[in-house]
This record gives sequence, C-alpha cells and structure tokens, in this order.
Amino acid sequence: MTESTVSSTADAESQSTSARRRSDRKVHQSAIDWWVAVLLGAPIVGAVAVAAYLIALGRPGDASVMFLTAAGILVVTAIFTVPCRYTLLTDTLSIRCGVVCYQVPYETIREVRKSATLRSGPALSLRRVVVKTDRREHILSPVDRERFIEQLNSRIAS
Repeated sequence: MTESTVSSTADAESQSTSARRRSDRKVHQSAIDWWVAVLLGAPIVGAVAVAAYLIALGRPGDASVMFLTAAGILVVTAIFTVPCRYTLLTDTLSIRCGVVCYQVPYETIREVRKSATLRSGPALSLRRVVVKTDRREHILSPVDRERFIEQLNSRIAS
C-alpha cells in the first residue's frame, strides 16, 4: 500500500468516526421558567428605564452611563447563561451554560433523578434533573425531562 492510500484510508476512518459521533449526539436545551427570564431581564429593563427618565430630565450624560450599565449587565448575563444546553455524546454528558462547561463521563454517574431543588446549577427552570456522580451533583433543567432521563440512562447502561 502506498503512503497516499494509507493516508486516505485513515482520513476515511476518521470521517466515519466523526460522523458516527455527530449522529450519536443528542442535544437538550435548558427549559426557562418565566420568572427566571424576568429575574434576569429586570435589571436591564430597569437601567434602560432610568436612562429614559434621565433623558426626559435633560441629563443625557447620566443617561448614557445608565445605558452603558444596561449593556454591561446584558453582556455579563449572556456570558453566563447563553447557551444553556446538555449534550449526550458517545461516552460523556457535556453540560454547557455560557462559559461554564463540564464533561461528565457516563461511568462516573451514579444516579439520575427528577428534582425541584433550589440549589444552584446550570439550569434555568425548577423542573430539574439531578445527575449524581462520584464527586458532585449536577443540577440540570432540560426541556423534556423524561426523554433526557431516558436517553441518559440508556447511555449509562451501555
């Protein structure tokens, strides 16, 4: 076999493996409770309202500071909440909420259960799922809890 044949065979196998991993990938978005959206959006709306009031008072300099404050709050909120999703990969559960990302190997998962805990986690709803591992508990809130739990349990069992 020539070097180019070996190289093209390796490339084909790599592409096949990559395609299989993509087809195995199941992405679950986080559910978002209305009150969480209000809680996250209220400071931004409040800062814009204060800025509009300051413009009405004839204080555009102060209003611009409030608009910048609203923009800063929006950016920080987005950095820590977008995207919020849970991806079932071939051998790992990937948890992503903004810049926070966890890779949880299936073999470390000990329990998966429904919950409504108020504990903090990468979840934007109180319809939650607790994924318990050897070291910690991950609090998640997929849109379709039952389907997520079913798919995760089938991957843990394999």
